[in-house]
Amino acid sequence: MTALSWKSNFNETECRIFRGKVIAGILKTSSWKYDGRGELDGYMLTFKTKGFFIRHTEIRDINGNSVLGGIDYNLLGSTAAITYDGIEYKWKFDSWARRKWVVGNSDFEASFEPTGFWKREGRVTNEDIPPPVILASFFVQAYFRKISAAS
Repeated sequence: MTALSWKSNFNETECRIFRGKVIAGILKTSSWKYDGRGELDGYMLTFKTKGFFIRHTEIRDINGNSVLGGIDYNLLGSTAAITYDGIEYKWKFDSWARRKWVVGNSDFEASFEPTGFWKREGRVTNEDIPPPVILASFFVQAYFRKISAAS
């Protein structure tokens, strides 16, 4: 089990991921577009969202050359399916307040729980979910936050 924590800036366009007091990764998203770039444990990825009514995000290498996976959203259910390396992981909110969320499959799960109400920070409890899926989970949470703010 790996314990991570995170801290986001005020508008949540930058999320820093820590292992103890050492930065293990970062995710940067745009305020205006549904795209992002990030790194966690040596995995450097870009997220490129396509579509208008039915959105799909491609998970690509840092140069954007090869597609490594994807994210499909269910806006009505506030869930997502993250596919990485041929394996699908389900993403969903774990509380009615939409502050906690989980990602996993039938074998493994990671849970994300904020630790402060006003501060944008929290901790991740990870049971063997790959780092790119953890990074994609932060991207999905940022995506749903933007959708909520726009409506």
